[in-house]
Amino acid sequence: MKIRKLQEKDIGKIVAIIHDVMGPTDAKKALEDMRISLDPEAKVPYKFEEFYVIEVEDEIVAAGGFWSLKYDPAIARLDWFVVPQKYQRKGFGNILMNFIIGRAKKRGLKLVLAETSDKYITAVNFFKKYGFVTAANIPNYWEDGSGVVYLVRRLK
Repeated sequence: MKIRKLQEKDIGKIVAIIHDVMGPTDAKKALEDMRISLDPEAKVPYKFEEFYVIEVEDEIVAAGGFWSLKYDPAIARLDWFVVPQKYQRKGFGNILMNFIIGRAKKRGLKLVLAETSDKYITAVNFFKKYGFVTAANIPNYWEDGSGVVYLVRRLK
């Protein structure tokens, strides 16, 4: 098992995982975000500052990253945290979450913000297991009619 930074060669694999777990709309958004993050010329208000994959025998078993806004650099915004269905409940999400929280703490960040759909109950419960609390729940937010859940965790 190896934890490493996102590489160009990973994008297609991660987008396919997101497609399988979250659907085609999210996969399209993830593809755009990851391409922007690897483009040093991109002029956007956010980019993944840190995005990691866990790899086992050349297969991605977990992926996720965080970014901060220029005007609010103390908040790590967790994004595209995903584990393929066949690897869920095997500890890879736990390993990656602990790693990412550790990286955020090392950088002196004060808060981690996670955003997910209210239809992903497993994700909401996963975040709560790591000390995240629901900060907001906005119904009918996404195109498919599902709501958005914002969860936060203060770092010490």
